[in-house]
Amino acid sequence: MISNRVEKLRFIAEEMQLAFFLTMHLTDSFVARTLARHILIRAENFIEHARGLRRPLMNAGYDTRDFHKTKEAYASAFEEYFKVSRHRLGAHVQDLDFGKRIELWNDIEIVKISFLVDGAQQIYRGLAPCNLPGYVPYADPPDLTDQAFLETLRQFQRAIENRSWIEMGTDPLAMTRNNTAAVLNMTPVHARASQLALIRRWIAIQGILLDRLVAHPPIVRILKARIITDLVSFCDCLVTRQVSPGAPQATDGLDKLITANGQSSAPIDNFVAASNFQAELQTARATRDTVGAHLEIDDTYTVASLLADLDAYDIGHGLRFYERVGAAFTKTCHSILFLRMYAADGQRLYGVSASHAPAVPYAANNSAGSPAPQELPPIKDEASYRKNLTRWLDGDDTQKGDARQFFWDAFADSQAVETIEEVESFGTGQHMSRHEFRTAHKFLLAALSDGLSDFDFRGILELMLSCRSGSPYPLAEILVRHGRSASVFKRWLICYALGEIGSAPHASARRFLEACAHSQSWPIRLQAALARFKTFVKAEGIFRINHSGQMRTDYDAFAGSLIKPMSEPERMVCLLSFASILSGPCVGSFSQPFQSNYAALQTQIEKLCVPLLKDDDNRLKATTLKQLIQTHDYVGVCVMVALELDGRDQHPLHAALMDNCCNGSIVTAGHDQASRHLAMCFLLKKEHRMAFEVAEALASRNPDWVDIQILVAQILGDTPGAEDEATQKIANLRRAYALNANFELRLAAVETEIANRKASW
Repeated sequence: MISNRVEKLRFIAEEMQLAFFLTMHLTDSFVARTLARHILIRAENFIEHARGLRRPLMNAGYDTRDFHKTKEAYASAFEEYFKVSRHRLGAHVQDLDFGKRIELWNDIEIVKISFLVDGAQQIYRGLAPCNLPGYVPYADPPDLTDQAFLETLRQFQRAIENRSWIEMGTDPLAMTRNNTAAVLNMTPVHARASQLALIRRWIAIQGILLDRLVAHPPIVRILKARIITDLVSFCDCLVTRQVSPGAPQATDGLDKLITANGQSSAPIDNFVAASNFQAELQTARATRDTVGAHLEIDDTYTVASLLADLDAYDIGHGLRFYERVGAAFTKTCHSILFLRMYAADGQRLYGVSASHAPAVPYAANNSAGSPAPQELPPIKDEASYRKNLTRWLDGDDTQKGDARQFFWDAFADSQAVETIEEVESFGTGQHMSRHEFRTAHKFLLAALSDGLSDFDFRGILELMLSCRSGSPYPLAEILVRHGRSASVFKRWLICYALGEIGSAPHASARRFLEACAHSQSWPIRLQAALARFKTFVKAEGIFRINHSGQMRTDYDAFAGSLIKPMSEPERMVCLLSFASILSGPCVGSFSQPFQSNYAALQTQIEKLCVPLLKDDDNRLKATTLKQLIQTHDYVGVCVMVALELDGRDQHPLHAALMDNCCNGSIVTAGHDQASRHLAMCFLLKKEHRMAFEVAEALASRNPDWVDIQILVAQILGDTPGAEDEATQKIANLRRAYALNANFELRLAAVETEIANRKASW
């Protein structure tokens, strides 16, 4: 008994030293305090084990007076400064006064933490004269002098220091971080949602470190213990835990608080019902209770057995479980208006500068001030243009964000090289506007003509579209000037981009699109018509909104002129595209004046599609078609019609419908069922990887929707070369979800298909 408990004291002291070392070398205050929580937890464990050792020592005849005095002084200091922090910010995440939580968090600083670490070592070393069985002199862990370990920490810290932008912070500790726009979370439901946002930040930090420090088992164990503990806290904050009334662990989860506010917690409830939530949570909780938030004191548990249990916990499965639980939280936030801001936690805010007081440092020698704003490179410097274009095309999300902000500023402030005058005639009058064509625009025009690959060409257009709300006219002018000599595919992309930009009045853009309307290529003719339609809806829509319904151009006359030269199949595709545009995000509220035209268009589409359906006397297919149209799911309409055509994929209309759904000409509605139909379009075209990407993104957003999870496995099963990936996906689904007989049959069919394909190799 004595040797076991002595070994546990040494283990705890070593872990505290390792965690303290992390906090000293990761000097970001929030990161340091996040990791210092492990020291608070282990300090409480140390006190419990030291107190548990006293009685066996006394029974064995040892003099414990000095030991008792020292450990109780240590315990008193812990209880005075950190007991509440350990309980409510470490082992659990519990309710606290908003200001008190910040005070407790800022009190986690290097001097007090070093006292806990040094004190534990002092108490352990004080046992040396007793010659206790199992006593081994304390020695610093070898990782503390590992140069590769130190370099990994430095790289992580440099990555944090390089972040100079402002982000949205909806967690209750957002005010303690630099470069963060914080919100207040005072009501119970907001407080719980903010706690979930906070835990998500902790797990993200620890997860990144876990990936980088995988070669250092003692550190990996610390991070695993923290992630598992935080995972359990996340689940308990999301789903109300069933405990005895009045139990210390009793707390209302977000699900219960949402219901109390008259809203639906269906995304959470459905996920819990559909998945093996409780079983996976209990697996994590069992590890958390013995070696995460506690260190089991029972003598039947040795340090070796506890570490074996921790090592045996599959952190990969645990993190996948956490991703599903986190997705249920995010989906819930999106579904409730007053919780949507919590889904935006961590989002970068553009055009905002830091102005609040600097964060309270964890260590006195840490830089506490907000990083000085980086000086913008000269906007007229072509080298800066090239550097930022490369960052946009080839960089990660952070680099892309920086590059986009650079070009946004350059489009507005770089030196003007040309002034373009645009004259708009209306009635008996004219209006002239002037637009500056700047060096940034000139640079992009040259870049488009620089022998780019189609991929990079599309990337530059995406950059321009991301900046189109600033000054659209010169961006459209770039495309028009380049488009005259562009290849067929690039001209198609230009037509699409011109429609998204919607610059009007813009004579050169109008003439370019009118010329493309006479192209020998049907895709270009269609895209030109759609671009003109989008531009019309935006320009005419805002005019009608601003002039109490007055109109300059009749909708039916304009739309009719666009489709008049088309064949019947082409006209059908174009009308479906028109309808999807009017109900889609591109034109937004500008479509409001055209609601009566949209209703007539829906009726017209229904009349065109019904004859193509092989319906029965009950007209079930016609009913389904109407439902798809009423939910603005025109991709779903296309899938339904394509599956009904004689000859299926051999019918020319089949390819036209599927191609234009997949390339975005027929816009996917902003709901999940439409996205599922888009995945089916790619699958019908046998573009398995694109089908997988669409379905996988949909499945990730909807952990409560088992059918879409199964569809992902089916797509992988149909994908040549993805047999092992499909097999692993099926195993993960069976572990994660409570599958009914129908779902099991579908998975079994995938397994059979894979086995047959392998047998034919």
